[in-house]
Amino acid sequence: KDKIIAALRVISSRGFKGIAGIIDLDYTLICDSYQRDLPNLLYDNRCPDMEMILLRSPALQKVLRHTFDDNDINDIHAFADDIKNQSLRLAMDFGYFRLLNHINDYGLRCNSIPLHEVIDLDKLELDSKLVASRLAVNEAGQGGEEILLQVDDLRQEYSSCCVQVCRGKDVLAIMAFILPRMYETCFGDKLPSSADQLLHPRQLAKELRKAYEYMYFRETSLFDRIQHWEHANYPYKILKPAI
Repeated sequence: KDKIIAALRVISSRGFKGIAGIIDLDYTLICDSYQRDLPNLLYDNRCPDMEMILLRSPALQKVLRHTFDDNDINDIHAFADDIKNQSLRLAMDFGYFRLLNHINDYGLRCNSIPLHEVIDLDKLELDSKLVASRLAVNEAGQGGEEILLQVDDLRQEYSSCCVQVCRGKDVLAIMAFILPRMYETCFGDKLPSSADQLLHPRQLAKELRKAYEYMYFRETSLFDRIQHWEHANYPYKILKPAI
């Protein structure tokens, strides 16, 4: 992302035409507005990354419908919505720690925390105090209680950006972790072996990409931005005519 932004700045200063960069904005979506305004930078203004674009679509319903084909379709669709909402809520809680690190460049090692160690499966809650204490050893020397207070402040400041605080890979990791328990709670049975591939976040992401249809993409703001860019940069094209 940083390299694409740097390249576009050079290109803009030299007047080249027909060049664009498509990126995941991540937390730049809700802060660092000076980067969002860069000419020829294309992104989705609702979702921070590709995984969140996938999850915003009906792709998860489609994946679970094909995986649990013995269940009633309406029940599966309701289950898909429920597990997605729970995963988003938990990822949002964790996302405020990532956002804090992004804003203040504390050097917090967010990726070093196994999510399954800080999520209570029975209550489906994130232990924020435990997360803060695990992150307390960092280059900035922030203590656990101080980190927690700053995260609480961010919750107030960015309360209207809840989904945009999520990191898509966190959502998928949480979804893969809570899937067996939520399936058993919802349907009264153990998760069937046909769903084993969904217990791995990368494979779950792959299944979502396979289920994603072009009609879903046409509903995104990224599609609108690409179309606008193509009109302004004729005859250069990014999308195939069929899309």
